[in-house]
Amino acid sequence: MKRLALALTFMFSVSPALAHDHAPKPRVAVTGCAEPILACARSATPAFGPGGKVWIVWSAAGQVFVSASQDRGGSFAEPVAVSEQPPATIDDNGEARPKLLALADGTLVVVYGVRVDKSYNAVTMISRSTDGGQSFSTPVRLLDEVGQRFETLVAAPGGRLYLAWLDRRNQRAAKAAGQIYNDTGVAVAWSDDGGVSFAGKRILADYSCDCCRLAATIDRDGLPVYAWRHVYGKNLRDHAVAKLSADGAALTPLRVSEDEWAIDACPMHGPSLSVDPAGSWHVAWYTAGKRRQGLFYARSDDGGVTFSEPQGFGHPARPPSRPQVMASGEQVWRLWKEFDGVTTTVMAQSSADHGQSWDAPRPVAATADASDHPLLVNDGAVPLLSWLTRAEGYRLLPLAPSH
Repeated sequence: MKRLALALTFMFSVSPALAHDHAPKPRVAVTGCAEPILACARSATPAFGPGGKVWIVWSAAGQVFVSASQDRGGSFAEPVAVSEQPPATIDDNGEARPKLLALADGTLVVVYGVRVDKSYNAVTMISRSTDGGQSFSTPVRLLDEVGQRFETLVAAPGGRLYLAWLDRRNQRAAKAAGQIYNDTGVAVAWSDDGGVSFAGKRILADYSCDCCRLAATIDRDGLPVYAWRHVYGKNLRDHAVAKLSADGAALTPLRVSEDEWAIDACPMHGPSLSVDPAGSWHVAWYTAGKRRQGLFYARSDDGGVTFSEPQGFGHPARPPSRPQVMASGEQVWRLWKEFDGVTTTVMAQSSADHGQSWDAPRPVAATADASDHPLLVNDGAVPLLSWLTRAEGYRLLPLAPSH
């Protein structure tokens, strides 16, 4: 297998942890990088396929690329271009990023956004590979209209794929009619043919924050659950969860917590969501609200109707950001970034009692240079940290509880 040097210097600037949190950020000189190689990537997102194969997807030089590893990320094959020339403005800033699903039959499905103007309007593109990633179909647009961002794609056990995104169609319609519409909507579509076609494509929930990522997972019954930063009233930007109805017609937001973050701007800091084998929903998020500030975690045991009292985590003197939460077997994990003015460290904790109590925070990786958001992923056996940094390259590190 042809090797791809992942430890090359990564030429990307720091994605802001949060535009409005007043936290110190690493100062990184922005270096131009226009080569179609991983060394020029801003983010890298993994997916796990049959036989233990690890895939990553990234964008560079206006294109999207995919590569595979047979040794758990130690080395990768020569990358294959998903999108062809001419180069496009790929929506890729940490919060938004290309994503990949590796299906059980070997099919690869890639989704990504292409920005079409300076107002961050984008279109969602979809491409597939049916030959093990050797080639990809010509990317096609999900919708003819523009205004989709932060797409997320998950697969249900029965094979149905659920694609969700933030959608500006209602916002533009309201503006044309002289009406006020707060931010954007949450739209959902689904595919029963491995991503060849999608049905639905409807906005099912109004008033999501415009530029915070959408989190998605699959509940025990095979239906998708979503979490997003919702806009309550004029400008309270707290979090909501919702489960798609069985007929795909309804997505009813349920409030996670009342942080009372009133801000007429976009935090650029989305939530994380996971469902454990017992059916509990786990959510982690950032807020700078009137009632609480920092990173928080809560659990719902009744399908989002009620949530536990939010638990704060992360060291306040090293402004924590980018929380992730994931249930893995009987364990629940959470991880996040901290910055001490020099070094960015990814911290982790695990819980053996469904999130009621946690072991001591511990560092799992660090960098003194620019970095992507850390991702908490699972290869079907163990939880892993997926992290792209400029100095160290791409790392896929297994996590183990401290007790």
